[in-house]
Amino acid sequence: MIFNTWVYALFLIVAFCTYWLAPARWRPVVLTGFGFYFYWYYYPIHVLLITATTLLVFGLSFLVPPSAGRRRRFAFIVGVGGCIGLLGYYKYQGFFFESLALVFPGAQPIQAASAQLRAPLAISFFIFEYVHYLIEVYRGTFPPAGLRDFTLFIMFFPTLICGPIKRFQQFNPQEYAQRALDPANVSAGLERILFGLAKKTLIADTVAPLCAPVFAHPEAYTWVQLWLAVYGYALQIYFDFSGYSDIAIGSAKLFGYTVQENFNYPYLQPNIARFWRCWHISLTSWITDYLYIPLGGSRHGELRSYLNRFVAMTLCGLWHGAAFHFMVWGMYHGIALNLYRVYGRVRERLLGPKQGEGPVALRVAAGVFTFHFVCIGWVLFVCDLDKASLIIARLLGVR
Repeated sequence: MIFNTWVYALFLIVAFCTYWLAPARWRPVVLTGFGFYFYWYYYPIHVLLITATTLLVFGLSFLVPPSAGRRRRFAFIVGVGGCIGLLGYYKYQGFFFESLALVFPGAQPIQAASAQLRAPLAISFFIFEYVHYLIEVYRGTFPPAGLRDFTLFIMFFPTLICGPIKRFQQFNPQEYAQRALDPANVSAGLERILFGLAKKTLIADTVAPLCAPVFAHPEAYTWVQLWLAVYGYALQIYFDFSGYSDIAIGSAKLFGYTVQENFNYPYLQPNIARFWRCWHISLTSWITDYLYIPLGGSRHGELRSYLNRFVAMTLCGLWHGAAFHFMVWGMYHGIALNLYRVYGRVRERLLGPKQGEGPVALRVAAGVFTFHFVCIGWVLFVCDLDKASLIIARLLGVR
């Protein structure tokens, strides 16, 4: 069920009315039921898979708390490993056999068969929330939740399709915090939904058909047209994704829930580190907390931190899609973040600690450079590597 459709508008109205007319104690169940219907509408068979996985993670969560005894580590590994294995099977099986076929051509028939496998809708978001939940219960951040609370957390329909990725300890208390309909929440929610729809339909959907032919046949377009397409795609992906996030945040607000903001003017940031603190914030924070820091973060020396950052961003690229160009896009940003870190260290040694934000002209120049660096990266994101290399070479005037 796509957000920018009349079907979703009708669904949202029915869900809103049913939720607020239901007795307070039944509202979480009502909202969960609408979440299952929302998911069933897209691809019914995968509801069974998501339901089974949710029940499995729920059951395992009672075996992993600090009080669970000696076998909790085994249960934790089974739970997290099973979730990652499920993601790998559905999303990365084709990529694995594609990679294998490059070395062993005999694997091509298996690659073709695996390409027909359809991944469950939003499985990447589901898996990240499952893993977050198991990790935090294992750490003792909060005790295992009841089935009603956990299922609502997973099946909360405003964030099912494309996030923001939720944290249980932030989401769950809101289930009990508000018992009455708040007109201010309704007003804010509707305003945010309309704002998101405008970004998605008036800007992203208008720009998309103008950019697509250029990326499909870059050899047929001039240098100026290529740059215009790159700028256009930068606008398209931002307004498309942030528009969806706005609709999700606004929809959640109608039911009295506040979910994390996902964007904070990323294209106006003066460096690549600030860009990533403002782009897809819920994903960036998840990768930091559950990948970069567990790998060692910056606790084991500077060289190790560079490796950890590079690995984290490479996996971030693969999270977006099972293809080499997504992986290279992640590596591109991993290298950039490391180079910016090196620059900061060298600058601090030569000039001392940074004082303030610096001159306005310098901040503007840094922002322009960062924006163009990100724009070139989007070419790796949207095109396969052959076309991306051609486009980037022409953009930089080397071909």
